[in-house]
Amino acid sequence: MSALTNEAFLEQVIRSQRKAIRFYLIFAGGLVLLGVIVLVAAFLSPLWFITGTPIIADVFKGLFGVGGAFVTSLSAFQIKEVLNRMEKIQAFETIKTQMSGLKASPRGKNAETQKRLEELMWKIVEKAALS
Repeated sequence: MSALTNEAFLEQVIRSQRKAIRFYLIFAGGLVLLGVIVLVAAFLSPLWFITGTPIIADVFKGLFGVGGAFVTSLSAFQIKEVLNRMEKIQAFETIKTQMSGLKASPRGKNAETQKRLEELMWKIVEKAALS
């Protein structure tokens, strides 16, 4: 891989990681928002004030349970996954910075470092392809 290709690939990987983090956050926020909407709708419903039938009480009990389940789904949010992806982004940005620094310096002095970075890039490609 050439240096330009490496930087483009790293940019793509970084964008992909950020997109995955955004998806996790939007998904978790959406579930909690849905739960809050169900809870508020159940609480503010005009049928709540009709106490004559036991069916209505059961419906509201079910709505509160469903809404509560959506809200408590936030506890299952995998913060470890988000933190892991953020660490990967930092590592990829460090590699990208190193590669930019190698481009500016003479080729012969940093041949070993360039080779190691290229091997690391191929490992990233291999891991991305296998997972």
